[in-house]
Amino acid sequence: MIGQGLTLRPTPHRFEVDGAQLYTWCALDTLIFPALLGTTARIDSSCHTTAVPVRLSVSASGVSGVQPATAVVSLVNPEDMSSIRSAFCNLVHFFASPEAAQPWLTAHPGGSVLPVAVACRLGTAMAESLLDETLPAQPAKGAYGCTC
Repeated sequence: MIGQGLTLRPTPHRFEVDGAQLYTWCALDTLIFPALLGTTARIDSSCHTTAVPVRLSVSASGVSGVQPATAVVSLVNPEDMSSIRSAFCNLVHFFASPEAAQPWLTAHPGGSVLPVAVACRLGTAMAESLLDETLPAQPAKGAYGCTC
């Protein structure tokens, strides 16, 4: 396996940051990684049903330039997380519109779709939670016998 959500191996979700062409495992990853990296990314993907291009820009402060403006992101609540890629990532796609997502929703009755901006807020919250869990707490001034 190469990558952990963000990879050099081509996927349907192209993720350009600082001139580097990367890829993500799923549509939600494209919305999470800009906040984790503290940068802006340009996303090029396509509707999972119609193949209509879906393009947007994502920064830590939100999403902009969503084309088509009606684009949505599919989400699932996986029961088995032993393989995040097959249980979640392989089911999280961009769709050009809620109508284009309808066949996917019919095939995945426990799934849902969110407008890209709403999915971005969810992704940003997830990124902040991940950062809170992984960054070490800063010691209080003067901790460890420091007199500074």
